Amino acid sequence: MKTYPVNLVLEDRLVVLVGAKGEIVHKLDGLLEAGARVRVIAPSAQPEVEQLAAAGRIEWWRRPYRFGDLAGASVVFAATRDAEVHDLIWTEGVANGQLVNIMDVPDQCNFYGASFLRRGLLTIAIGTGGAAPALAVTLRKRFEREFGDEYAAFLDLAAALRPAVAQQIPSFRQRVVFWYALVESDLLALLAAGRTASAQAYAERLLAAHAAGEAGRAGQPLAAAAD
Repeated sequence: MKTYPVNLVLEDRLVVLVGAKGEIVHKLDGLLEAGARVRVIAPSAQPEVEQLAAAGRIEWWRRPYRFGDLAGASVVFAATRDAEVHDLIWTEGVANGQLVNIMDVPDQCNFYGASFLRRGLLTIAIGTGGAAPALAVTLRKRFEREFGDEYAAFLDLAAALRPAVAQQIPSFRQRVVFWYALVESDLLALLAAGRTASAQAYAERLLAAHAAGEAGRAGQPLAAAAD
């Protein structure tokens, strides 16, 4: 099934998980990292769930799901191995206009989760429309090897640089040119090599050159500074 990819903002929003064993437990870390308020509904749970509940990081209702339990939730995941319970969750969630994912039951999903990796502000998500989640996981592992911590450092530097870019390069079109030049420059290589000071100096020189309208005139790339 074709889908439209989005990144959900779940900060302080309620996410309900019905079921607390198996694959559904793997949702917890990502949801908590996104700042969601997580409620688990299940009479028993894996140790990870018990530990998070004991630490006060999630809410755990230690009983089976009851119709009406989804009130106030933005997103619902369910995995109970009980088709009748899934039917009730799907019915309630759809009636509430909620995002519902009955895991491994594609006909009872109005969204599909993605396998993703994070490098600071960078998020790379891979989805298969519910057809083959294992392929998404395999691709994510490949990307984990390819995209290192330098991408997180790059985005931190870029975020810090944004006010200066807006001030020194008034033209929107020229700012676009600068950002593409920064991405295509040696900056990532410097950060991957641990040369943070050189990377900072390099970015500042590139900005100064673009602000002065000098970048690319001589057809030569900027040289990296020594640490």
